[in-house]
Amino acid sequence: MKNKVLVLGYFGYATNQLDGQTVKTRSVFSLLKFKEEEIGTVSFFDTQQFQYSKLSFFKMLLFIIKCNKLIYLPAHNNLKYIFPLLFFISRFKKMEVFYIVIGGWIEGFLQSKKMHVSMLSKIDGIFTESNQMANSLIDRYHFTNVSTFPNFRIHSFVPSFNISEATFKVAYMARIFREKGIDTVFRLAGYLQKTYGKEHSICIDFYGQIQSDEEAYFREEVEKHYFVSYKGVLEPEQIYKVLDQYDVVVLPTRFFTEGFPGTIMDAYISGVPVVVTRWKYATEFVNHGHSGYLFDLDREEEFFSYVDLLYHDRTQLLKMKRGAYEKSKEYSAASAWEILKKHLVQ
Repeated sequence: MKNKVLVLGYFGYATNQLDGQTVKTRSVFSLLKFKEEEIGTVSFFDTQQFQYSKLSFFKMLLFIIKCNKLIYLPAHNNLKYIFPLLFFISRFKKMEVFYIVIGGWIEGFLQSKKMHVSMLSKIDGIFTESNQMANSLIDRYHFTNVSTFPNFRIHSFVPSFNISEATFKVAYMARIFREKGIDTVFRLAGYLQKTYGKEHSICIDFYGQIQSDEEAYFREEVEKHYFVSYKGVLEPEQIYKVLDQYDVVVLPTRFFTEGFPGTIMDAYISGVPVVVTRWKYATEFVNHGHSGYLFDLDREEEFFSYVDLLYHDRTQLLKMKRGAYEKSKEYSAASAWEILKKHLVQ
């Protein structure tokens, strides 16, 4: 008998919200939809509907009742409030549940939630973005159903590895607010302006959705630096072609519970090295000196120096562009499918 698979998560289709949560959720659904002939029927429910209709909760329940395998990609509130109901439904109708973790917050979230720990220990699979995170859940909560499922993209892009002789191009591509490090990027701009004056050929471009309460600050800071620009929001199909034109991607995030930021993976696919904060799981995803550079947030001078190094040493830059693309191959859709296939194809 063919399966009826439901992908349940925050797709963000109503507002075309593009962030790590929505992009990963859409990627998982696209991968399974592509493999539908092997799996059975694949459908989805976008929990963003909860914001617009009270009836959407009952609509979700109808979707759940009709499926026999649930691919679950919740954010915090969904896991806290809706998962207990999903769990009891799964026990009653013998529905398999596979929780694909987004980000690196789950370990801390479960610290005071014994009921959730007990329920999660009984579902059919928990898939984390990193080996370190999987090991932490096993050690701390004694889960026996945890494995690693890589963040991934479906693509056929091959980068050009071009290096411009004219302008050294720096990109920031993520949600635009201070917790993701935009203020640190502006301090990089200040350092470059102070160090070189106008005697440099560097540009810094921002891409991403601006958080509403940060917009005034962000636009004011952009105006202070003639070589800094805001380029808007990239659609998923534009990302690699645009990033291919850049020399380095920066992400000085202060979210030390990041999982594997999609920004880094998109940079790798585009053949662009990264300079990023050494967050909790960073060393698993960034090979220092090969696919990018890591720095401690309280040592911003390291951040500035790595950008400087790549600006002046184009041989090292080309080497790291190729290293970034090689690293991207670890996060292929084919690898992701091999993991899910074991659970979804009978």
